[in-house]
Amino acid sequence: MSRPKLENMSLRQRIIWLTCGAVFIIGLLLVLFVNLIAPIFITQEIGSPDTQILINTVDENGNPSTVLAETPGPTGYTIWHDLGFSRADPLLVVRILSVSGLIMITGIGVFAARLIAKESLKPVSQISDTARRISVQNLDQRLNFQGENDEIKTLADSFDRMLQRLQTNFENQSEFISNLAHELRTPLTSLRMNLEVLNINPQATLEDYQAFSATAERSITRLERLVEDLLLLAKAEKELDCRPIVLGVLFEDILEELTPIAERENVELKMSGDLELEVNSDPVLFNRAVANLIENGIHYNHPGGFVEISACKADNQVIIDIKDNGIGISESQQTHIFKRFYRAEAGTTNHNGKGLGLAITAHIIALHNGRIEIKSEFGKGSIFRIYLKPAN
Repeated sequence: MSRPKLENMSLRQRIIWLTCGAVFIIGLLLVLFVNLIAPIFITQEIGSPDTQILINTVDENGNPSTVLAETPGPTGYTIWHDLGFSRADPLLVVRILSVSGLIMITGIGVFAARLIAKESLKPVSQISDTARRISVQNLDQRLNFQGENDEIKTLADSFDRMLQRLQTNFENQSEFISNLAHELRTPLTSLRMNLEVLNINPQATLEDYQAFSATAERSITRLERLVEDLLLLAKAEKELDCRPIVLGVLFEDILEELTPIAERENVELKMSGDLELEVNSDPVLFNRAVANLIENGIHYNHPGGFVEISACKADNQVIIDIKDNGIGISESQQTHIFKRFYRAEAGTTNHNGKGLGLAITAHIIALHNGRIEIKSEFGKGSIFRIYLKPAN
């Protein structure tokens, strides 16, 4: 059976294999070094005996005696017993001990590698067990790993931050679906109630049907705009088609389009600044983003008020300001106005938007790698400021 590929192993198996391999290679290099260096220092003297034996002889007093002697023995000595004890080749002994040591070191390395892998990956196992218990129902749980400040803690902290983002996204999604259901239900409920009134009234007149027709038209128009806004939010990123746009031309087109609404609300529209500046943007989407801000300035304003749009360049950025002297936005609401379906308090205006305009604007500007800020004082007006990179 072939050895499994390294990329197909678990992390623990890879650590064991790599550690054992490192120990074996180090041991092998040590063996090679010893065997290469040993012959330089280990030599055999010429004429040195290579066998020792026991022989029978007599001492000076003529008494029998047994001594250990080297062969060949002295003349006249008789060999009593040869134990066959031969002095081995020192280099052979070194090689045998080297191989034996390599086997022993490798065995110890395998045991040590398994122990190291087990202890090193214990925090990973704890993180994995905790992560396995986290689901959509308990996204508020966190690992809160308290180990050493190493790679494992960095991984655990990154996982906690990811869980926070997931929790936020799930909460936003849940809120979005709830608000969307409400927005869809309102015009549908209006249509159904008016239709039921007509059905149960056998004396319904032409005026009743005309009133129902007007209500139905308003509801359908509201549903159409809601669907268009949702499609814009969903598809804007894929449909982004940027090209250089002269801001003066863009502002003129938007103001011309919104002039009838401004006249109806008795609000003056103005533009100023460096209108020759260019930005890279999608003509349709960016027009919609800026138009939403100006239209909000018109609706949330007082009769006789104004909305002014201007452009300038500073710090290699194009800055677009949409300023109005309308009802303004309280400080507590300013952090929420770019959320989908969020509606600021209407104040004295009767405008009832869907709460998607500013969310769409923020989304489009983010797609253009820009940012939007708001400065507002309740009762005195607002300034929406857009930052973009210039076209050149």
